[in-house]
Amino acid sequence: MLLFKRILNFNVAAAAPNERRVIERYAVGNPFPFKVAINLRNHDGDGRVVPEDKVGQDWAGRLTNISMSGASIHVHSSAVAIRGETCRFKLSLDSYLLEIPANVAHFRVYSQFSSCGFSFHFPDTETQNAFAQVMEPISIGASLTPVETKKVKQDTANLRKEQYRGSPNSVLSVWRPAAGKSVHSFDFRMNDYGVRWSEGMTEVEPYGISTGVAPGKKTVSPFVHLTETQLEEVRWLFCLAVPNLPKSVPFDVRKFLATLIA
Repeated sequence: MLLFKRILNFNVAAAAPNERRVIERYAVGNPFPFKVAINLRNHDGDGRVVPEDKVGQDWAGRLTNISMSGASIHVHSSAVAIRGETCRFKLSLDSYLLEIPANVAHFRVYSQFSSCGFSFHFPDTETQNAFAQVMEPISIGASLTPVETKKVKQDTANLRKEQYRGSPNSVLSVWRPAAGKSVHSFDFRMNDYGVRWSEGMTEVEPYGISTGVAPGKKTVSPFVHLTETQLEEVRWLFCLAVPNLPKSVPFDVRKFLATLIA
């Protein structure tokens, strides 16, 4: 059920009181890499739930916002739901599938679509932790905000550095030959992992960040060795975070990073 098997091994149930991502609601970028659907109960011609129908109907749609407590999705205008009804939220990516029981919080019908908001009811810690892994790249990307120019340490000769910080520990650094020029290189740190690229490289380079000093050693390398599985999962983390970068990150940066995950 876990999306990442070798990275992001945290327990949300234990960390919830101190984690902003648990209560923060994020707008979801488009295109969102996951396929999403909401399973709603079927209704008769009078709008009543069909009691003998135990399966319901899946409505694919566009996720608009999400948090650890619930989400909102735009679906076809012919969908029907009533506040308080049970439903199931479905997320899939290739062979990965996560289903979460929920209750309809609101349902509004517009001319072109219907908007359904729902609250999650995690059946167990395993499901909650699996969903937290999905939320992590969303929060990493969506929470980035610009750092004031005067607070950005310029550390590379002939290149101008700009920086964007987010929660909990995400930092996107971008270097240009001068302000307004095209991207020369970048470093996107995502908690304990990162991805970097510089002009001339054919693909991004994932890496791990050391968080402590090994026993018997006085110093520690800032980077750690990653297995092939970890390298692939960090690439996926990057691919899932980039589509959710906010408009506070310049358009040319968002467009450039998008070309690296296409």
